[in-house]
Amino acid sequence: MGIFDKFKIEDKVVDVDLAELETESGNRLETLPDWTKKMTAALALIWALFQIYTGMMGLFPALIQRSVTLGFGLALCFICFKFKKSDNDKVKIYDWICVLLSFAIPIYLIGTFDTLITRGGAPTNFDIIMGVTLLVLVIEATRRCVGIPLVIVAIVFLAYAFWGPYMPSLIGHRGYDLSRIAAQMFITGEGIFGTPMAVMTTFVFAFIVFGCFLEVTGGAKLFIDLAFALTGRFAGGPAKTAVVASGLLGTISGSSLANVVTTGSFTIPLMKSCGYKPSFAGGVEASASSAGQIMPPVMGAAAFIMSEMTGIPYLSICLSAAIPAVLYYVSVMLSVDLEARRTNLKTVDKKDIPPLWGTTKRCMPLIFPIVTLVGLLVVGYTPLKAALYATIVMIIGSFFSKETRMNKDRFYEALTKSSYNSVSVCVACAVCGVVTGVITLTGIGLKLSDLILQISGGDLLYTLILTMIASIILGMGLPTTAKYIVLSAIAAPALVKLGVPLIGAHLFILYFGVIAEVTPPVALTSYAGAAVAKAPGVETAIQGLKISIGAFFIPFMFCYYPSLLFVDTSPSGMFFGLFSSFIGLTCLSSASIGYFFGPMKIWLRMIMFVGVILVVNPSPITDIAGVLIILGVFAYQKFYTAKHPKIAV
Repeated sequence: MGIFDKFKIEDKVVDVDLAELETESGNRLETLPDWTKKMTAALALIWALFQIYTGMMGLFPALIQRSVTLGFGLALCFICFKFKKSDNDKVKIYDWICVLLSFAIPIYLIGTFDTLITRGGAPTNFDIIMGVTLLVLVIEATRRCVGIPLVIVAIVFLAYAFWGPYMPSLIGHRGYDLSRIAAQMFITGEGIFGTPMAVMTTFVFAFIVFGCFLEVTGGAKLFIDLAFALTGRFAGGPAKTAVVASGLLGTISGSSLANVVTTGSFTIPLMKSCGYKPSFAGGVEASASSAGQIMPPVMGAAAFIMSEMTGIPYLSICLSAAIPAVLYYVSVMLSVDLEARRTNLKTVDKKDIPPLWGTTKRCMPLIFPIVTLVGLLVVGYTPLKAALYATIVMIIGSFFSKETRMNKDRFYEALTKSSYNSVSVCVACAVCGVVTGVITLTGIGLKLSDLILQISGGDLLYTLILTMIASIILGMGLPTTAKYIVLSAIAAPALVKLGVPLIGAHLFILYFGVIAEVTPPVALTSYAGAAVAKAPGVETAIQGLKISIGAFFIPFMFCYYPSLLFVDTSPSGMFFGLFSSFIGLTCLSSASIGYFFGPMKIWLRMIMFVGVILVVNPSPITDIAGVLIILGVFAYQKFYTAKHPKIAV
């Protein structure tokens, strides 16, 4: 018996709320007419089988493989997402026209592929027409299923490509006409069918398939049971269950919103039943789930794109991301523990906690595929092959337990869900190709990188702060993939010039792009948590920011202490990096929550923040000053406030 049986937690009410959210966003998949829904499911099934077949048997030439992938993604987008949110659920004539045009693009490229090679990529008039058509389709699909902010970014970059001669000299260029831009986007490997779409085609879809098979076999519930068995007996057990469960699911989901929806449907009601405020429960889930994109071994689309853009093997990226990801979850766990002690929340009765060994045995059919995935990556398999082989292992392993056993319905659901979950990622990768195409065409990346260095005066700390601010601002409206691509081209070169390791510069950008999802005022992940918790969105976002405050500290630490990324593995560097990180995270969590050995006065919390800032800068003087301040506050809390709790309130 699991946690859901013991506490009678049901997710039906939550599902209704999430369905309403999907309807409000314009997603009409669940409310399509029957014949349209069946046809859409058939398209989704064909797309999934195409991706799996080519992944196992060998990919088609890049332009064909990527165009077919995008054709399916665009077609499903125009069927599943409305032109206007106020439209009814019937697919309109103009939607069907967009669907036909979506498939016309790959058909045209397949038909002209041989001649395209022989003429050296020189565009014909019809190439230009098809290129402009594809641009319009991608931008419209982005508006429907990703959001207006990314559309604005794409249009700004396209406008910059046109009007380069009219820009300030620092960022100006000669300018390009419509035919040159259309050719760049359509028939080269540097536009819409560039690196982001390559990653979507070869890596991301396979990992989405892996995650969907795990989901339909009940992986989320089993992981939550395991997390509850590990943490349920401690103070704040339900919230710690959410943190551990989100971390476990984050190892294979790579999606913050999917993580919130999947685990939050169960953990948030449990937290509320044990006394946590709804806003805090939603904030905990949002904070824990946001790290799904930085938690190995599956880190989301941005990490795969990072591998392609930097030339660093994906396994090396996972290794470098491991310690920072663990530190992040440690900081969230500290915040949860301090809040539980501050509010004196009750613990869960021991008889309601499932036995650890029995729960672990139940999870083995799903743990083994994850181990297989990591093992295959270690021995040198590509991420594509590793994900598909691990999925096969999961299917076979599921038959060893009635709870996880795969059947025809589950198999069908996993395949179609893989395609549905891939639509927004596919469209986002396509429009990101527009951005990368303009960056490559105009050279704007290096120009803006030099501008950042001029503004910061070549000081590393100032450059890191500027990059952090830019990441958070961009992250308030863009998906992680898009903001990573933009900033990796602009800010990463500046950081590398100042001595930050290449992997450190790119992970720094990725981290702050991810944390933007729980940073008000937008805070998409926090608002998803608020919807599940039935809590005010802004209040939940503020709680999520307080809980995840360690994420603002960790990237600075691994830039100053590369040992945390396994770049410099000297024992002293690793020791001081871990020691400083743990001290800093403890202080941040204490100051943010307002509790350490007892309630903290506001002035003590401010002093604590100052101590952390001093510790960030790795010079002996600031380190000593920061540690002395922190020790002084801890001593005050330990020996005075704890004995006089009323004074601190």
